[in-house]
Amino acid sequence: MFKFIFFFLSLIPLYLFSETKTLTFAPLVTEDVEEINTQFLPMIKYLEKKLNVNIQIDYNSDYNTLLEKFINGKIDMAYLGPLPYLTLEEKYPNTMPLVNFKNEKGEVSYTCSFVSFISTEGSIENMTNTKIALTQPLSTCGYLFVNDVLNNSNANIEKNKYKYLDRHDEVALSVIRDEFKYGGLKTDIAQGFTHLGLKEIVRSKEIPSFVLVGNSKTLDNNMLTNIKSTMLSIEKEESLTWDKNIKFGTKEINNADYDYLRKLVKSTKISHESNF
Repeated sequence: MFKFIFFFLSLIPLYLFSETKTLTFAPLVTEDVEEINTQFLPMIKYLEKKLNVNIQIDYNSDYNTLLEKFINGKIDMAYLGPLPYLTLEEKYPNTMPLVNFKNEKGEVSYTCSFVSFISTEGSIENMTNTKIALTQPLSTCGYLFVNDVLNNSNANIEKNKYKYLDRHDEVALSVIRDEFKYGGLKTDIAQGFTHLGLKEIVRSKEIPSFVLVGNSKTLDNNMLTNIKSTMLSIEKEESLTWDKNIKFGTKEINNADYDYLRKLVKSTKISHESNF
C-alpha cells in the first residue's frame, strides 16, 4: 500500500507542492483604485496564468513614493512613463526595462501638447506672471515639457505661476474653465477636449511610450526573461479587452530612443512643488 502511494506521489510534478511566487506590480499613479483595476487587471490575470505566479497591485498616488518603494525592493514590476523611468534608471542600477507598449498605430511613442482656450500661436513669447496647469512633477508632459516650451519662447517657467493638478484631464478642464491660461498634457487626452474649445499651441517631439520595468534585485534573470517574452508574444485576441493604453501589443525597448529626454532631464531642475 505504502509503495503504491509513494509511486503515485512520484508522478506528480514537484511544482504543485511548491508555494506560488507572488510578484508586486505598481501601475499608474492615481487615487482612483477602481480605475486602475479596470485598466490593468486583465493584463495581470494574463501574466499570472502564463507565468504561474500571483500578482498583487501596489497602489500609489505619486511617483516619488512609487520609485522609492521600487528602489527599496518592495515593487517587482512597474508601468512607468518615460520621465519616471529615466528618474529610476538614474538612481537605481537594478532597473530593467522590459517592453514598450504600442499605440493603435503600432507606434511606441506619444506626444505632449501645450494648450490654451483662447490664445493663438506666438502669444507665449516673453510670457510672465501667467497661470499654468501641470500634471505631476514626474509626468513627462508636466514641468519638463512646459519648461522646454517656454525656454524656446524666451520665457521662464519660474517667472510664471504653475500648479500641479495630478490628472491630465483636470489640466484640460481647468484651462477650459479659465482657471489657468495654459496647460501641459498628453496630446491624445487634449484632443478629447478640442470640441470644448481647447487649442494646441505647441506639440512636443515624439516621446517613447510607457514602459514595463522589472526589478533585477528582487527578480532573477529567468523570471525577467519570462515576463519579457510573455509580454512580447501576446496574441491580439488575448489583449482585445485590455485598456486602450496597453491593448495594442508591445515591442522590445530601444534605450537609445530616450536619449533626447535624457539630455532634457539633465538640463532641467524640476520643481516638485507648485509655486503659488
